[in-house]
Amino acid sequence: MLYFILHYKYGGFMNKKQFILGCALSILIIVAVISGTVKLLEPKHTEPAYSTDVSNEPSNNLAESTTEEPTTTNTFTIDLSFIGDCLCATDENTYYANCFNDVADEKKPKYFLSKVSNIFLNDDFTMADCENVYSDSKNLKVRDKGQYADPGMRAFWFKSAAKNAAILSAGGIDGVSISNNHINDYGEQGHSDTKAALDAANVKWGEEGSNIYFSKNGFNIAILCVSMYNSYAVDSIKELLTEASENSDYQIIYFHGGEEAIHVPESWKKQACHDLINAGADLIMGDHPHVLQPMEKYKGVTIIYSLGNFIFGGNRHPENRTIIYTHKLTITDGVLSNQSGKIIPCYVYTGDTNNWQPDIITNKAQKKKVIKFMKGKADLPY
Repeated sequence: MLYFILHYKYGGFMNKKQFILGCALSILIIVAVISGTVKLLEPKHTEPAYSTDVSNEPSNNLAESTTEEPTTTNTFTIDLSFIGDCLCATDENTYYANCFNDVADEKKPKYFLSKVSNIFLNDDFTMADCENVYSDSKNLKVRDKGQYADPGMRAFWFKSAAKNAAILSAGGIDGVSISNNHINDYGEQGHSDTKAALDAANVKWGEEGSNIYFSKNGFNIAILCVSMYNSYAVDSIKELLTEASENSDYQIIYFHGGEEAIHVPESWKKQACHDLINAGADLIMGDHPHVLQPMEKYKGVTIIYSLGNFIFGGNRHPENRTIIYTHKLTITDGVLSNQSGKIIPCYVYTGDTNNWQPDIITNKAQKKKVIKFMKGKADLPY
């Protein structure tokens, strides 16, 4: 185009008409060149990352480009503790200086479990056996035990003041079984007085036909408190278990039975516990022998055949080994998702004679002996 302008200005061969046509042609050429350049600079057409067509077929690319809502779960734990016989009384015929009842009159209720109560006060539920009568009734008559007394052994009748039921609650015990061989030491009156004393102390109690129930965050637990002195009791316990399963999510059997003062559970007792697990029991705790007996796992369910004594007002020198058994349940979205147990070895008393104060064993060698015994790897726990 510059060529046409110069020729026109300086008198070249072009006239005015030729000049105008030349300029127009030059402009068209310039526009064409610019248009082609822009085309070359435009990106090539690309397909979208996923098809926008509606289809019933899944698209992997589409799945990758979407964000799923996070799944939320509700998980919590339930901490349970179990101990054996709590005999907070003195025998009718065995009063002596500084016997249990004397000490209970002098000490505050929290004295007796003060060395272990931090465990019980910080769990969700602590369970024990109430092995005596609590009553202030006058002129209570002892029950004639007759044939019920163990052969070769004298009979015992254990009672203490109603106020002493507070020993249990002050130490963090939440529930007790009164299904045992001493709840009727003083007849029906002593039996009903004991229930009233436990109620006043805010301690739940259970016996045959009256289970202990408690719940946490909607998960319901039943504790069946039963006596089981022979295999004939199994069928009636199964019926109670069936009833409890309709009202709870987890069923525990806390039984009183078996021969006293032996460290090996009888074969009938082992079979009875197996039968109860087959019938749906989730956990089985036993007492009555006044000494420890080993634990067992049957079909994944924990059995402790005897928890032994814990507080024992019966004499000054009971066998001095016992345990606290703790059991943790993990609940996820209302369903049991895990469970685990722990043995805490303890002394029934500390010192030369019974001071009615159980305590946790800190000596490593002594702890190992108890744990080894409870796992069935030793004949004795000491």
